[in-house]
Amino acid sequence: MARPGARRFPGRVHIEVTSTQDPGRAAWLAEFFDRWYVARLAGESHDRADPAAWQPAELRAEFEHGPEDEVLHWLVALEDADDGDGAGSGGRGLGSAEVRMPVLDNTHVAAVTIAVAPEARRRGVGTRLLAAAADLAAASGRTVLRTETERPVEAPEDTWPGSIALQRWGFVPGLVEARRQLALPVPPDALDALEASARPHAAGYRWWAFAGPVPEPDVVAMAGLMARMSTDAPQGDLTVEPEVWDPARVRAAEAMRTAQGRRTWTAVAADATGTLVGYTMLVQSAHEPERLLQWDTLVVAEHRGHRLGMLLKVAALRAAVADAPEARRVSTWNATTNGPMIAVNEALGFLLDELCEEGEVGVEDVRSRLAVGPEGLRR
Repeated sequence: MARPGARRFPGRVHIEVTSTQDPGRAAWLAEFFDRWYVARLAGESHDRADPAAWQPAELRAEFEHGPEDEVLHWLVALEDADDGDGAGSGGRGLGSAEVRMPVLDNTHVAAVTIAVAPEARRRGVGTRLLAAAADLAAASGRTVLRTETERPVEAPEDTWPGSIALQRWGFVPGLVEARRQLALPVPPDALDALEASARPHAAGYRWWAFAGPVPEPDVVAMAGLMARMSTDAPQGDLTVEPEVWDPARVRAAEAMRTAQGRRTWTAVAADATGTLVGYTMLVQSAHEPERLLQWDTLVVAEHRGHRLGMLLKVAALRAAVADAPEARRVSTWNATTNGPMIAVNEALGFLLDELCEEGEVGVEDVRSRLAVGPEGLRR
């Protein structure tokens, strides 16, 4: 018998769904997760040397902990296994999807990630997953679906499966981000030289780094900076509303990272009055200790031009490498239009290796395009 939440489509493929809102998910999440993650990893990793995939323990912890600012839905496409009654208890995982629905801001958006195992492609699996995701989005009152595809820079856009799918499904390009990676360790004298070059431009500012949670005296200011990240960083043509951050959300995000086995190093900059005007954050997972993830970097618009971005990144990198000598690389993503930050990264030694293409489509537009429904779904 199909599990609770299963959504069936014609043919020998069906979709099963679980959500952070499903009170019964714990009873069968283990089996669901294994199939979901194997399909996700197979799809994300194919033809990519370093997919920087979320580790399974991180994803399990997020789902079980339940983020306070999003509702998560996980969908897996299963090849039916005959259980004798025709119900199909679900065979091997062919593809997976994740749907993230913000609840504090941007409540018009459902962010969808779809991955199809290479051997299951060109069978309509991705379309089935997208249709089910659009159905969930519509039921939650969302009006926009947002998704992305990542591809190596040497892979042509017109032959990359993810890029082809986004175009076929009607997603309108909104933002292109470039991924760059930095080999560690960086020679200390190289960091010293970069800091020495930037320091004269930052007269009147000070900057420092810390590990772990934001100190209590700074948490209100950090919440304000994180809100500015959603308005000051390039967003291309995506329909992005300002995010709502307060100290409680900052602390909830910190608690989630702890549950996931992640630790952080943050560098902040303050002006002559002591007001925080910029920050950057590096993250390491206990489940992938050889990689550091470069998360947000922001200098508020009115304080740019003082080389604070470089000074923040050098400070955070020094702190992280001192605490995590096992790290061997840093992965970072920047909008391709963000010339100043790209220049900082390239000066540090980051090398381009992938592009991430983001696009949007109206929920009802994609439902019409796919003719959503058990009898009308097109492959």
